[in-house]
Amino acid sequence: MRHDGAPGRAVGNAVLLVKIYMLGTFVPFAPSFAPSFAAPDNSSCAAFSTKPDSNCATTDCKLCFNEGAREGVMCNGAGGQTGYYCPADAGKTAEGDAGEGDLAFACMDWTFGSHAMKKAESAFNLLHSEDVFFGVGTFGTSSDPQNGLGACYRLRAEGVKKDIIAQSLNTGHDVAGNQFDLQIGAGGAGAYNTCAGSSRSMYDGSVSVWGCQYGGIDTKEACSGLPKYPRDATAMRTSRDDLVSLCEYGWDQHVRLSGADQPAGPCKYNPTLIDVARVKCPDQLVSLTWLQRADEPEGFSATPSTRLDTFASGANHTCRSEVSGAGTAYCLTCMMDCRKPSGGFKDNIRSELMVPGKRVVQTCTSDGYTRQNVACGCADCYC
Repeated sequence: MRHDGAPGRAVGNAVLLVKIYMLGTFVPFAPSFAPSFAAPDNSSCAAFSTKPDSNCATTDCKLCFNEGAREGVMCNGAGGQTGYYCPADAGKTAEGDAGEGDLAFACMDWTFGSHAMKKAESAFNLLHSEDVFFGVGTFGTSSDPQNGLGACYRLRAEGVKKDIIAQSLNTGHDVAGNQFDLQIGAGGAGAYNTCAGSSRSMYDGSVSVWGCQYGGIDTKEACSGLPKYPRDATAMRTSRDDLVSLCEYGWDQHVRLSGADQPAGPCKYNPTLIDVARVKCPDQLVSLTWLQRADEPEGFSATPSTRLDTFASGANHTCRSEVSGAGTAYCLTCMMDCRKPSGGFKDNIRSELMVPGKRVVQTCTSDGYTRQNVACGCADCYC
C-alpha cells in the first residue's frame, strides 16, 4: 500500500481488570494496554527543547502540531529530523542504504493477535459485553473527509468467527471503501517494505522468506521459515510475541486463505467482507496507536447510519481476488510492511478532525515496541 509522504527496552503491561462493587453496582476498570516507554519521565514537550528560552518553555508546545502527545523516546534522524518528521526510510547513496540516523517504524504490537492486542480485546469485551477481535490496517474511502484515516471500522468477514474492530492507520490509492488491508504477521511486505532485505530493515535477512509481495506467507506451515525476532529483539521477547506465532495466528483465526493447490495459486485468495461500518474507536485500541478522531460515532455496533454505502444495500458481494483483473473489492486482505504509516505524517492529517495530542500515530523504534515522541517535529517546538 502507499504511504504518503533511540533504541530502548519496552516492558508489556500486565492485564488488570479490577471489579469494584459500589452500592451493588459492578464497575469494571480497564487500564491502558500500551507498552511501557524507555523514557517514561520524558516530558513530550520539554524533550524537544535545546535552550532555556525556546518555544517549548515559552509557549508550552502550542506551535507543535501534536501538542499534548504521550511521552516516548526521541528520534535522532539524519539531518536533525525528529518527532513526527522522523524519517520512514534511510534513503539511498551511491554505496547503497544510507546508514545514519534513527528511523520510524510501524509497531509490532499493532499486529493481529499480539499479546497487547489480545489483552486490549479482553478488556474491551468484558467492559462492553462484546466478543470481537481488534486490528489495524489500511483503508480508504472518499465518503470521509480524511479518507478514513484514524477512523475505526467494524468488519464482518466470511469464515471469521468474530467481528473485527480495526483502525485505519494507512490510506492509499490501492485500497477503497470496500476492502480492508489488515496488519497480520508476514501478511505481505508490499511496495514500501522496511521489514527485511536492507541493512536498515527491522528484521535481518532476505525478504524472500516473507512470501508474496502482496499477501505474504501463503500457508501456516511456511510461517516457520520467518525470523522470530527483529534485529533488536529484547522488546519483542519481553512482550512474549514472536513473528512466527503472529503469522500462525492469522491462519488459526481464518483471516487469511491459502492458494495452495488452488487454480489461481499462492496469495490470490482472501476472505469476503460481508459488512463494514464505522464505529467508535475503543479506548483500549487507541491506547496502542495513540491516534483518535474527534468526530467519532457514539457506539461500537454497525447501524444503518454508520454502514458504508457499498454495504448498505444488503446485496451479496463476493471477494474475487483470485480472478485476474477482478481486483480486491469486498476482500479482507492482509499486509505487514513495518513502515511508518500514513497516519504518522502530519501532512495527511486535518487537525480539526483529531483529538489534541492524538493527531498522529505514535510510531516505534526499530525494535517494533518502544514508542517515539511525536509531540513536535523539530527542535525547540517551532513546528
